[in-house]
Amino acid sequence: MAVTLKDIATKAGVSQAAVSIALGSSGRIAEATRERILKIAQDLGYRPNLLVQGIQTGRTQTIGLLMKFTSGYEAKLFEGIYAGLSARNYAPIVMCPDENGKELEQVHALLDRRVDGVLIRPVADALWEDHLIQIQQRGVPIVALDTEIQAADPHIDFVGTDDHHGAQVLAEHLLELGHRRFGVVSRGVFPDPLFARAQAFIETVGAAPDTTCEERTAGWRDGRYEDNAARALLGMNNRPTAIFGTTDDLADIVAQVAADRGLSIPQDFSLVGFSDTVDLRQVRPVLTTVRQSAFEIARKAATLLLDRINEKHTPGTQRKPRESILYDPELIVRETTAPPPGA
Repeated sequence: MAVTLKDIATKAGVSQAAVSIALGSSGRIAEATRERILKIAQDLGYRPNLLVQGIQTGRTQTIGLLMKFTSGYEAKLFEGIYAGLSARNYAPIVMCPDENGKELEQVHALLDRRVDGVLIRPVADALWEDHLIQIQQRGVPIVALDTEIQAADPHIDFVGTDDHHGAQVLAEHLLELGHRRFGVVSRGVFPDPLFARAQAFIETVGAAPDTTCEERTAGWRDGRYEDNAARALLGMNNRPTAIFGTTDDLADIVAQVAADRGLSIPQDFSLVGFSDTVDLRQVRPVLTTVRQSAFEIARKAATLLLDRINEKHTPGTQRKPRESILYDPELIVRETTAPPPGA
């Protein structure tokens, strides 16, 4: 049987109102009394009724999460989110966008459950920005992670990767090896991170003398990337000596097409990816890539959102300026890069 406030009050010899105050309701009691009540509550194994607390405090201790799960990278993001929330006794309510155009319904489902804040990983095929007003009109704080929202509202914080710097580092690595013919396999449009990576890579190699760079866009079907872009680049008469897949998954598709055509990596061409997805580290040859701090990005986004919620519920607190926090990815050189053939 669950321990009640009455049980604690009887044991402590105080009123139920005093117990309620000690456990977090508004009001004042002596500090010694508060500590004695808390000790008795702990000894009795008391667990708070969060629904009741939500009515009393105006908080539900829940966060809405709008994010797709299509790879190991998203799983790592979720681990970081959960770590950041659980450390402060919050729980996520997860909604996954799909191709059926139900994004607004998902936003409403979260708001109807009175979430205290919303974490969002925007995707190009879900126009979350059109629905932000539904969240903002309720005064619910929003933090975007991994992909920055391009809305005009200055109150939406962002935590993510410095995609421009990561792509630049990969390009410089390949240039130093002597490559001058490049290919890029990407997908997405502004402000998708894949688009930003492709543009930064093309810009960096284009600044070097005597370079060429061919970009191809990968198709998407049934929740997976298609191999059309990889086949196009590897089928060129004067194919690139180095190819950049703007995600590790895209780079893996290039490697699969290369194997089907009897090409060897890095003997016939070098290959780099982006993210350092754990489940691709067992593939041979092991991919050269940049490592994103997915766990830390997500945990920081979660804690930043909780800080915004505290600001909202703390009387007299002035909201701090919008934050945009970028983590630098780390170059991880492995087995798929080498000087170009004949060098």
